[in-house]
Amino acid sequence: MLRNLSLSVLRYERVKTTEAKAKEVRVFVDRMVNLGKDGSLAARRRALAWLPERVIVEKVFNDLAARWPDRHGGYARITRINRRVGDAAPQMLIELMPGAERPAEGAKAAAAATEDKPKRRRLSLPRRGGAKKDEAKAEAGAKPAPRKRTATKTATTPKKKTAKGATT
Repeated sequence: MLRNLSLSVLRYERVKTTEAKAKEVRVFVDRMVNLGKDGSLAARRRALAWLPERVIVEKVFNDLAARWPDRHGGYARITRINRRVGDAAPQMLIELMPGAERPAEGAKAAAAATEDKPKRRRLSLPRRGGAKKDEAKAEAGAKPAPRKRTATKTATTPKKKTAKGATT
């Protein structure tokens, strides 16, 4: 049960559970993130032994380990929420802490990323019919075809009878 709950916390980064389970699973989440920060083959094998999905292990070793470079523990935060309706068990929200943002390095990296990327041009495809089709024919020397007019229904008002019996 704790293995599946720790997997859910690492996958969704926010899980609602009871107080006892939240306090217990926090230890396993911290342990998995520390293994990811270690990054060795032995650490990866230990993480694979505990977490049954390789995708989550990859997330721990690639994404979550880089999120907290200078933190040594306390990756999960526990917050009290309302009691459960059925049995009034104390509920808690366990979630992963947000990463430390470095504004100076982030701004430099964002500026470098925008300079390196070439500008993407939007491909404009010709529309079916319309002005572009007429322009293409005009360039080719052909006479543009006249546009078809579609009949539109106009609202007719019922004729009123006057006192003498004539309609207007």
